[in-house]
This record gives sequence, structure tokens and C-alpha cells, in this order.
Amino acid sequence: MKKVAIYVCGEVSKKCTANGCLRTFNQKEDSFRRYEEVGCQLVGFNNCNGCEENPVESLKVKIEKFKKTDVDKVHLSTCIRGRCDHYEEFAKEFAKYFDVIGYTHGSDNGKKNNNININKYIIFE
Repeated sequence: MKKVAIYVCGEVSKKCTANGCLRTFNQKEDSFRRYEEVGCQLVGFNNCNGCEENPVESLKVKIEKFKKTDVDKVHLSTCIRGRCDHYEEFAKEFAKYFDVIGYTHGSDNGKKNNNININKYIIFE
């Protein structure tokens, strides 16, 4: 069983219920389809500190907490992929410690086809 964390946009989280991320996690759809056979447990759900803070700097504390819960994979939320200028930085920083999946729900290519092309860091299946 894989231990999964979802990392969402702090700005979007002020008005989002996380329904898309949680629905697809619970139903093993979209980016979570990869766990149908092996199973998964959601052990972390967190957000960045928002655009006005230094969102990449705040990852250090969150990475340590994810490590304590033995996270295997971090899914960057679809809202981060679609809206955040720090998407690639987040992916690279998380990838130092975890496998990174570049989205949660919707198409693996995204509306803007804006998945990062750093295949050794991010897993797209």
C-alpha cells in the first residue's frame, strides 16, 4: 500500500472544498488510478502558504512532516499545475524525497498541456 500526500494551492484553498482531489482519490480515478491494484492511504493533505509568502521556502517544514508519516508519493494538485508559477520548483523540491505526480484530477496533460518535462522527478502514467 502506498502512502500518499496531496499538496494544494494556498490561494485556491481559501475558496475550494478540495472536492475534486478527494473525490478522485476516493474513487481511484485520474492520477490516483495507479493505486487500483496496490492500494493507497492518504496520510497528508497540505497547502502552500500562498503567493504572498515564500511558498518554496515553506516546503522544508512540510517535507519533514511528510517524511515522518512515510509518504511515498506527493501529488501536486491540479490547481497548482494550472495556476502556480512555482509548480516546477515544488516538483523538484518534493522529488528530492518522494515520487511526485504532477496533478490530482482531470487529464494527465492538463488544459494547457503544462506538465513539467522532468520525467525523472515526476511520474505521469
